[in-house]
Amino acid sequence: MTSALRNTGIERVGEMPWAAHFCHFYETRDDLLDPLLPYFKAGLESNEFCAWVISEPVTEGGAWEALDRAIPGLDRYVSDHSIEVLNARDVYLAGGGIDRRRLIDNWSNKLQAARSRGYQGIRVSGNIAWLEQTQWADFMEYEAEVNRSVGDQRMVLLCTYPLTTSAANVFDVAHTHQFAIAKRRGRWEAVETPELTRAKAEIARLERELEQRTALAHVTRLTTVSALTASLAHQVNQPLTAIMTNAAASVQQLECVPPAIDAATEAMRLVIGDAKRASAVISHARAAVKRSEGERRLVDINEVIHDALSLARRELVKHQVLVEEPLTEGLPPVQGDRIQLQQIVLTLIRNGIDAMADVTTRPRQLAISCERGQSETGRDVLIAVQDAGIGAPARDLERLFDPFFTTKRDRMGMGLSIGRSIAQAHGGRLWARRNADHGLTFYLLLPETTEPR
Repeated sequence: MTSALRNTGIERVGEMPWAAHFCHFYETRDDLLDPLLPYFKAGLESNEFCAWVISEPVTEGGAWEALDRAIPGLDRYVSDHSIEVLNARDVYLAGGGIDRRRLIDNWSNKLQAARSRGYQGIRVSGNIAWLEQTQWADFMEYEAEVNRSVGDQRMVLLCTYPLTTSAANVFDVAHTHQFAIAKRRGRWEAVETPELTRAKAEIARLERELEQRTALAHVTRLTTVSALTASLAHQVNQPLTAIMTNAAASVQQLECVPPAIDAATEAMRLVIGDAKRASAVISHARAAVKRSEGERRLVDINEVIHDALSLARRELVKHQVLVEEPLTEGLPPVQGDRIQLQQIVLTLIRNGIDAMADVTTRPRQLAISCERGQSETGRDVLIAVQDAGIGAPARDLERLFDPFFTTKRDRMGMGLSIGRSIAQAHGGRLWARRNADHGLTFYLLLPETTEPR
């Protein structure tokens, strides 16, 4: 379904998406025409096919006269067959009764015909003043069916009901439309119905989800850049430190009397070697970033794990964490963004390190495994990262993946949430389970690919 907004022409309503199905309660003929004329004017000007289904107090001649007064250049729209005026009883009671399926098929056929002629969609209004009370239940079932089926159609539907309708009937109408408009104390008001309330709640939920996903995407980029920058700085700093040390040693050897030429030469050879090592680190990082820009490639999961461990090496050593890494040979590649997948694994490793930071009564051990598996969707690659840390209550296992949920004061609580978002974007899953003894195991499931490498 398209989400393009349509101008209803009704000032109190404003713009609505396709598939709008709302109603209008009127008291006088003027009240009936007041919103309908700008409604059809906006539809014609938006290249929509318009159909006005009339009943008393409006006649066919009266409808055309009112349209002619309200819409400049109406003759052009009429000659193009862009608008039609139909009799309500001919439309709704053709065949002698209210046939929901026939009526809905009729509007669908009009939509298809309009689309084939180049119209954006159709705009309809039907007056219900002709309806007898004996026909009420059947017509409300039709309205409810329209409300259910209009959701994927390029239609805007406005049903008009006289205010002589009983209170019970008004309640029925409210439940079969998205919202209602009526004139109150000389002003048009929009009246929320349960359908509109639910729709607003759903729109609000979708907006929150979109904002959250946008935030996650932004933080993912920042987190990835931060991790890679810290790793790059660490990897480059080591050879730079060695260069400074060996350069200083070379100077000292040359200042000796007599100069120790051989020792100074050896020190400078080490300087050259370390400079090449720093250059290689930068070249590798540049190539990795270039490979990850805007495209996915076949990725070796063993290499992803190895690179993530390299990035976390300093933290592993600092916290005295032992790593068990029984990588599986012959694993198929997965299709993905290498840097993003590396970010997930790095997050899981760092999460395990944090979980074991206060452990003193048992070894701080991190077990990383990778194996092939079979799921409902096909063959997969399953990565498991098991720690021996403090664990988490069963009630918090899902909350671990909520944005900003964290048990660490110096953490944003975004890593696992971002990781799950990345996993889902790759067609995979990320979840956690409690170990039988201590800590948690995080599982990353990714679909394997059979494409040639």
